[in-house]
Amino acid sequence: MQITPTPSISKNDLHQISTPSVLAHNRIFPVIEELAGLFRDGGIHQGSTVEVRGEAETTFAAALTIAVSQSSKWTAVVGLPGLSSQAVSHLGVDLSRWVFVDHPQDHAAEVVQALTGSVALILIGSNTKIRSDHGRKIAARMRSKGTSIITVGDARGYNLRPSFSLKILRASWSGIGHGNGRLTSRRLEVEAVHRGVTSNSHRRLFYLPDEQGQLSAIKQSFLQVDPVASRDVRKQGGLQHFDEDVPQAS
Repeated sequence: MQITPTPSISKNDLHQISTPSVLAHNRIFPVIEELAGLFRDGGIHQGSTVEVRGEAETTFAAALTIAVSQSSKWTAVVGLPGLSSQAVSHLGVDLSRWVFVDHPQDHAAEVVQALTGSVALILIGSNTKIRSDHGRKIAARMRSKGTSIITVGDARGYNLRPSFSLKILRASWSGIGHGNGRLTSRRLEVEAVHRGVTSNSHRRLFYLPDEQGQLSAIKQSFLQVDPVASRDVRKQGGLQHFDEDVPQAS
């Protein structure tokens, strides 16, 4: 198992993170303003599991940690050795508040359990293998300690049950002209689903990255999703403006 903290974490640092996480007046972890509209209460509920699925899922999941890192709370990244530190730093993530466990191997469950209660967020990727019995124990510890988990990909693959899901439905790059040019920005259509509260499902559009290499929201993108009619909307080509004058690139 390889652990690469950036920088090293002292016991005092972990205590400063874990102590305020259970205070009654601080039950929501913040996200940046551009992402707040995805969440019913403007941020990530402490003790919850958020899954991010689809193209650009790793970068989008990392973007959810920006505000937490900037508020002096810690994020642990488990099982994501391919994550580009330079890219997420450019998004605004404070990497001095991130700790990396790139290859947890067979110790993933133990690592996640040990981090729960010591950091605010745990970002987990495909190199994290958690059995179902361990998943239940981790979920109970999360609720008790206030740590939230963000899964890159389907949370069920980690034997965790998400309370909130962000699905990237479509992605489209711009910047390529007639066979030449440089990719400058990527537009994403994201659907937010609160488990058990489907009437609150909605979609928004973002640039990730925009022309400055950061995340930005497209303010006119808000669309309510009728859970009954959403299938018909998709058949009729809903969000047709999404790909307008945006050249496709592989």
